[in-house]
Amino acid sequence: MPLRGLRLSDDLKTRLEHVQKVRGYRSVNAFILEAIEEKLQRMHAVESVSESEARIAADFSRIVREVRSVHNTQQAQYALLDALTKYVSTCVVEPPQDLLVSARARGKLRYEKLLREAAKTITGERENFLLESVSSAD
Repeated sequence: MPLRGLRLSDDLKTRLEHVQKVRGYRSVNAFILEAIEEKLQRMHAVESVSESEARIAADFSRIVREVRSVHNTQQAQYALLDALTKYVSTCVVEPPQDLLVSARARGKLRYEKLLREAAKTITGERENFLLESVSSAD
């Protein structure tokens, strides 16, 4: 084992000798060795904490990216629904007054069916309502 020499001030030497006697170390060198070991362990613990913090920060970054993606998808869906609503309300012709009651009844039934199908899609009973509608229309 290689030797290491330390130059200690008189005050530090006195304090080390006092700690050695009070805490029951074999020698001042035994106390110094234990202090060095403890310091090295603390440094390793700090490095481990830093690595954990880096992993946690990476996880938070990933979560933020996923939330942003969901937000962007939701905004796109709102925009699509808005455009579709404007298109339908602009292009659909009002029925004549004498057929208005029956047209409203049929419209209400279509609306209820749409809501049921949307509920099935949301709850996962249907994989994709729109794809099924398109494929059944062919």
